[in-house]
Amino acid sequence: MSNYINWLITVLYNDELLKCALQVKRGVLSIDCELYPMEQENREKIHTLLPLHVKNCGPIVAIEDLFEIHVVTLNIPESEGKEEDNG
Repeated sequence: MSNYINWLITVLYNDELLKCALQVKRGVLSIDCELYPMEQENREKIHTLLPLHVKNCGPIVAIEDLFEIHVVTLNIPESEGKEEDNG
């Protein structure tokens, strides 16, 4: 079992549905919030954890469990990915 809870949060922005992945360390939220994230008071708590630009879009309308969030950081040397100018 992971030390994190991974959710796909859907917020309503005007008439569009926007999705945001959220990873929360277990124990930060109550067990009730972890087990029943769509309960009104739990949704309100989870909403406070969203990035400001997502939070400002609107209310949470759905929360789905995600198995994993895989974060990739690539360090590409500056010379890679650029075409050489052969004049």
